[in-house]
Amino acid sequence: MNKGFLYSIKKILRGPGKTAREFVEGNRVNHYKPILLVFVVAGISAFLTNTLIHPEEVMQRYYETQGTEVPKFMHLLMHIMLKYQAILMLLSVPFMAFFTWIAFRKWGYNYYENIVITAYSLVCLQVLTTLIVTPLQFFLKGNLDLFMKVPTTISYLLMFGIFPWFYLDLYNTKNAGEVIMRLFLLAVICFAVFMLLCIVAGVIFGMYMVKNNIDPNTFMGIKPI
Repeated sequence: MNKGFLYSIKKILRGPGKTAREFVEGNRVNHYKPILLVFVVAGISAFLTNTLIHPEEVMQRYYETQGTEVPKFMHLLMHIMLKYQAILMLLSVPFMAFFTWIAFRKWGYNYYENIVITAYSLVCLQVLTTLIVTPLQFFLKGNLDLFMKVPTTISYLLMFGIFPWFYLDLYNTKNAGEVIMRLFLLAVICFAVFMLLCIVAGVIFGMYMVKNNIDPNTFMGIKPI
């Protein structure tokens, strides 16, 4: 427990921002490489989710109780996210690091150091989500209404709690109000980029459906009356 994967996880759970700061500042001997840590943690999370929860089956049962079918786009999206969760999470690191670098660019860490910082923040979020949300999903999968509401709500609460904790711990010498304001700026940047990507994806998807003469109702799983 004094080095490697478990050591890094233990340190992250005790002080995620401090752990990231120590690694960036050169205390790396005992730590698991942060990028590899992201991949391994995401892989473990995906394995547990697919093995214990079977979310695609649960989603299918939920829509059957609603008298409809799972929308094809949702089924496809879920399949991709579950199958390639580790890769997708790994690919998100450099993009999120760029946004955090913009939001905190005057506070001493360059872009490459922000890649490490972002990796640690995502690992912290993923580990706590796996420890808290995955067991809830397992025990609630027999109650479809609760399964669809409770874990999702807790996931959002974790996200809105972990990132402030992480960055307040990382920048522990800075004023807490300033840290929160920069986190708010980060959230605005991420939201703006997300909306832009949604618009672009929607336009491309719409053009694809028109070109291939695909009925939107059929694709959405809506049966004609």
